[in-house]
Order: sequence, then structure tokens, then C-alpha cells
Amino acid sequence: MLSKLYIKIFLSFFLVLIVTLILIFAIFVIAAGRDFHSRMGHYVRAHVLITKELVEDKIKSNADVPISENEDLRKVIGRLGQAYSSKVWLTDGDGKPLLKSFSGDIPKILSDFRWKRVKEYRSFELYRRMKRGWQWYAIILTRIQEGQTGHLHLFFEKPEKEHPEGFGPALIIIGIVIALLVLPISRYITKRVKGLSESASRIAEGDLSHRATVKGKDEIGELGRTFNRMATKLERMIEGGKELTANVSHELRTPLARIRVAEELLREKMKGIDEDTWKRYLDGIQEDIEELDRLIGQILDLSKMDLHDAPLNLEIIDPSALINELLERLENTMNRKGLILKKKELSFDPPLMADKGALRTALSNILENAVKFTPVKGELSVKMWSENGWLNIRVTNTFETVSEEDLDKIFEPLYRTKEAPKTGTGLGLAITRKILERHGGNIKAVNTEEGLQIQIRLPSGSSEENP
Repeated sequence: MLSKLYIKIFLSFFLVLIVTLILIFAIFVIAAGRDFHSRMGHYVRAHVLITKELVEDKIKSNADVPISENEDLRKVIGRLGQAYSSKVWLTDGDGKPLLKSFSGDIPKILSDFRWKRVKEYRSFELYRRMKRGWQWYAIILTRIQEGQTGHLHLFFEKPEKEHPEGFGPALIIIGIVIALLVLPISRYITKRVKGLSESASRIAEGDLSHRATVKGKDEIGELGRTFNRMATKLERMIEGGKELTANVSHELRTPLARIRVAEELLREKMKGIDEDTWKRYLDGIQEDIEELDRLIGQILDLSKMDLHDAPLNLEIIDPSALINELLERLENTMNRKGLILKKKELSFDPPLMADKGALRTALSNILENAVKFTPVKGELSVKMWSENGWLNIRVTNTFETVSEEDLDKIFEPLYRTKEAPKTGTGLGLAITRKILERHGGNIKAVNTEEGLQIQIRLPSGSSEENP
């Protein structure tokens, strides 16, 4: 899934969106927190002063009544607790509770190290801590009797929230909605890129007349127009090269045909006249004609395979029978050179789908090269086996060690190694590689203890593929 461009665009945008939402939330919390601290501080101070005045007023108006029996004071403290949604209690100078607006024990607030004193005023101290919102605590110095002081305590246990309820979940919902909207947008963008990729594949397969469908005037649209211009120029270049190759081949074969006719006439006219001399020269002419004719034919074949002009005619074949047939054709040549067919193991698990004619050409080139370049009384081995859906072929002949640079280049057109005899066209291995690659296979050369080895791999269910 991560190989899809629209998924990468979606994930990239989603990560940016998450970071953006986090920053928005953080900025909002910081900004709202500062405003909340300021407003809450004024709110608490105002309530502290009001509470102090109300409590002291009730104490003064009932100065003769003990604090614990002062019902008016008890009612005021209870109402203040309800009005402020807080806990209010009064203690004497020793910290002993006298009255409180709630039931239960007095909370031990300042024993918690998380409480922080905000400010110390002349008549009260103000503390706060953060726990599910900010909590506030005020200690107010209060006269409870003549010559005695105590402390009035206010604990705002559930203060207002510093940000609106549901702000975080709302941001998450907004993020999810935006992400869901981005997914089809990213697919729309990448759909056009995918169209360009499909057009490029069609041109790579040989459909040079195909052009991409261009929509829009943005960067992707401009890319599509540039792609079409490139395809047009490429088609002209390839067609021009193809026409040039055909014309050159035709022009070369015309004088070759005349030379061949002249050679045949000379043979007829010169019979009985110093036969050994003229026959030697005419045989040389004939060999050169055949060599040039073969070279022209291979150039045309290579050009067609580059352009995929000749489609593969796939059928079920037996590669063992094909190799045996080719070896029988080369038997006389091997006998003349005294070559030893050291090993011939041809194991095969059918079926193999391939173009029989093309595969015969490829294997023929390999075996003929092996026989041609094996020194007199040398050794040649052929091995074939099936493994994991692949057909493996190894052709090994006694030959000098080839440099690593040459091993990579011997499959290039017209390339010959320094050790190879100066004969042949230099196109056979290039044609062989093209044929195998169109079947979805591959070929390489390696140096072994027995000599130079050509390694071929073909998928058992081969179908025409682009190299």
C-alpha cells in the first residue's frame, strides 16, 4: 500500500495536519490559560474580600456569642460555600476548626507540594495548583474575638475550565473530516500521474503512436504535454532509424547480389582453367558474401527486437529436444576439432511456453559460439534443470579467463573480447540476450574452473515481457 503515491500524499498531509492541530491546541491552551489565570485571580481576590467582610461583620454583630454558637455566622459560611461552589471553614489561632460549610474532615491542602503560592497580600495568602483545571486556596487573617485572630479558609475545588468543554474532541473530529476529504483529492492528483505512467508503458512496449491524455494547465498537465512532445520526437527518431537500417540493408544487399551472380558466372566460365588458383579466390569471395549477408540479417533482427516489431509466437516446447537437435547439427564441427562433449544432462519439468523459432536462434548462437571458441581437443558441457518455476541452462567450454569488464560487455552489439578470434559479426550474443529478455529470462557469463560458462534462466510459464 505504501508504494502508492496517493497513500504517501495522504499520510504526509495527515502528519502535517496532526502537527498543526497540536500546535493550535497548544497555542489556544497557552493563550486561554493566561487569560484564565488573570480572570480567575481577580475573581478569587474579589470573593476573598467579600467573604472576609461578611464573616467579620457577623462576628462583630454577635461579639458576645461564642464563635461555635454563632448561628448567623454558621449560615453565612454555609451560603458562601454553596454560592462559590467551594469549601469554607474558620479556624482559631491554633488551627482548630470552629465552623465549616461542609461535612467531613478538613482537607490538608498545603501538605501537597504541587500547591504554589501565587501572592501574599496584607490580610490573606493565595495558592493554586493544576489538577483537572486550576484549583485555588485562600487563607484569610480574621479577627474572631477581641484580641484574638483566626483564619478563614476558602478552597475553590471545582473552578471554571480554562478552555471550552469538548474543544479537544472537536479538533480531532475536524482533523478526521479533513483527512477523509484529502484522500479522494490525493487519488485525483495521482490518477493523472498514473495515466502518464500507463502511457509510458505503452510506448515502452512499442506502441509509438500512443499519446497521453492531457488535462489541466498545472504542473502535471505541463508534464503530460512535455511527455507527448518527447514521444513524438522519439517516434520520429526510431522510425527514421528503422527506415535508415532498412535502406542501408537494402543498399548493401543489392551489390552483394550482383557480386554473387558474378561469382557464379565466373565459376561457370573458368572451369578447367587452373582450377586451384581461381577457386581459392572465388571461395574467399563467397565466404565474404555470406558473412556480409549474415551480418545484414542479424542487424535487421536486432533492430526488430529493439522495436518489438516481431511478436513472440508462444507455444509449449521441449527444450531438451531442441538442444539435442542443435548439438547434432554441430556434431561434425566438434568431430573435426576433436572436441569432447564432457557432460550432457538435460533434465526438464514441463511445460515451457516460448517462441520455438526465437529460442532456437538464441540457443544456436550460444552453442555455435561455444564450439567455435573452444580450442582444438577442448571440452564442452551442457546442463539443464528446472528449479522453483525457472528453467536453468549452463553451457561451459574450455576457454581462457575473460576479464570482468569483458564479461559484462560480450552481450553488447559488435563487441568482441581480446581473446576471441577476429571472426563472426559480434551480434549473436546481443540477439540472444534480446530474445531471452523478451521471454522474461536473463543471461550472463562467468569464469569457472572448467572455463567460460554461459548461464541462462527462463521462467517456465514465459510470456513476452519488456527487458
